[in-house]
Amino acid sequence: MNEIKKSQKRFYLRKFKKYGDDARALGWNSRECQYLRFKTISELFKYEKSGHFTVHEVGCGLGHFKSYLDENQWNVRYSGSDIVEDFIDACRKRFPDCSFHVEDIARDLDQINDNIKGHDYYCLSGTFNSKQDTPIDQWEKFIFKSIENMYAMANKGICVNFLTTYCDYFDEDLYYANPGRIIDWSIRKCSRFISFHHDIPLYEYFIYVYKEDFLKEIYPGYSKYFR
Repeated sequence: MNEIKKSQKRFYLRKFKKYGDDARALGWNSRECQYLRFKTISELFKYEKSGHFTVHEVGCGLGHFKSYLDENQWNVRYSGSDIVEDFIDACRKRFPDCSFHVEDIARDLDQINDNIKGHDYYCLSGTFNSKQDTPIDQWEKFIFKSIENMYAMANKGICVNFLTTYCDYFDEDLYYANPGRIIDWSIRKCSRFISFHHDIPLYEYFIYVYKEDFLKEIYPGYSKYFR
């Protein structure tokens, strides 16, 4: 895991030094594509009525998702974490009222900063894409550990995205995940209460995994279908 962390920090710092506070510093082609992802991530909150909830963004980068939430008047309490200290420093200056932490989400759960635990929702976008020269077995270990930790910390649900295997071009430095495999793993390891989006123009998909206790509250007349 330490080698993955070092490789990822090098990758993003090079882009940050080149592009500065820009979507391209985070590996995205444009702000338009980045905001399309943010819109899709926000589907995670579809059950919310009042808007009073908390969301923690894993791999928050430069806090652009916070800007999106503000621009679209989402009344949420946002926080973020990232392994790149420069990103976190920039976020703290830009959003002094928010909480940001340097943290590796793939560590053992009991070693993760308690301040980022217990939020309603956790989201992650793009972090699983650029594996660089990391062997696939190690990269997948990092992915599944990260998702397990996010789900364990969440009160209501999580959202993560992947590059899809249903595309016409493959880059050996990127990781493409078969949707069926990710759905099956998520149901077996986390919860059967999932949603799935594979309907945006980008070669990506999003999976939303909800806590059973949360959905039991949403559907009070269907208790026999819950454990």
